[in-house]
Amino acid sequence: MQAQLQNTQKGIRVLHIMSGFGGGISSFIYNKALAMPKYQITFDVVTYDQCSPEFVAAIQATGGDVYQLINPKKKGWSAFKHSFTKVLKAYHYDLIHCHIDGYRVLPYRYLAYKWGIKRFYIHAHQSYTMSNSILNHVKLDINQWLNRSLTQAYLGCGKLAISGVYGHQVKQNQMMMIPNSIDVNQFIQSQEQLNERKQALRAQFGVKNEDFVIGQVTRFEKVKNHHFTLKLAYYMKKNKLPGRIFLAGTGNLLEEIKAEVSQRHLEDYVTFMGRLSPMQDYYPLFDVLLLPSIYEGLPTVVVEAQAIGLPVVMSDTITKEVDLNLNLVQQLNLKDPMADWYQAISQASQRKIPDLQSRKYRIEQENFSNESSAQLYVKFLKQDISHYII
Repeated sequence: MQAQLQNTQKGIRVLHIMSGFGGGISSFIYNKALAMPKYQITFDVVTYDQCSPEFVAAIQATGGDVYQLINPKKKGWSAFKHSFTKVLKAYHYDLIHCHIDGYRVLPYRYLAYKWGIKRFYIHAHQSYTMSNSILNHVKLDINQWLNRSLTQAYLGCGKLAISGVYGHQVKQNQMMMIPNSIDVNQFIQSQEQLNERKQALRAQFGVKNEDFVIGQVTRFEKVKNHHFTLKLAYYMKKNKLPGRIFLAGTGNLLEEIKAEVSQRHLEDYVTFMGRLSPMQDYYPLFDVLLLPSIYEGLPTVVVEAQAIGLPVVMSDTITKEVDLNLNLVQQLNLKDPMADWYQAISQASQRKIPDLQSRKYRIEQENFSNESSAQLYVKFLKQDISHYII
């Protein structure tokens, strides 16, 4: 990145739309918010979910706030329209940054247009796997066409996500990538600090000396593939293999996954941690981060893991752009035998951790630090740039 950007002479007010809290989208907004006050950029957020105090404080520090939307599926269109319109009326927004895609964007785009907000951007956060179903293929084509029609820039976290959300008609020189970023200082720790924290957490959670710890940090949603993780747990149980799996997060499928753990008697292998904050305090518990997602964009959690020196084993549906070339990331196909997955995880847990300076350098070099990513985002908001490739 070039030298530090100067503060914007005229403040910019951005309205972020996100459906839920606790995943990569809220992390993206939170990390960008941390850097915005010095650029005189205000964030407001509308969501259907409750947000953590840390998230709300970060948004308020920009001069904005978090507003609750009423879910139209529960209370109807009129109630939703009133809750969203109330926010649109309260402020003059320079643009809307929408973290929802497909047909679900239509009501937000309609109301934004009605209130004279011309700049409307859809952010591509996840890729989509092609289905053999003709109906699903048609649905995807329609959603991609809608996304291309409703956004003013092909915005996203990486190539795979942008192609998945907008379609392969979008060329690389049309893409505007804003890297999912992290506060480097919160994650970069010395090996001594990590070891001390690891021992304390292992004692807290009752982890045996012979066990290595597999962590999965995601919302409980279908695409995150927790059922695959439970198959891994069953494989470990069946073959009497060492290891424990810790699942961090909440979501719609949490109770379903808990029920499956109970039905398959996997309690000795699977532990539910709930929503954890700040997450960097808990990463040292893990020896390996597991991410068997059916599809993803550019998951922030993988950037965080590499920053802290945590090896990652993830599905090959996840973009390679998230790999910082620190020899910490390995990809497997979801159809590979469970024995291959377990072996990869076991070997990864023994991998040498790169030194602190190497990790910090790679994060900053790839614009995954909050500051470098924020500078790029500010340039986009000011319309100084319209495309960027990681």
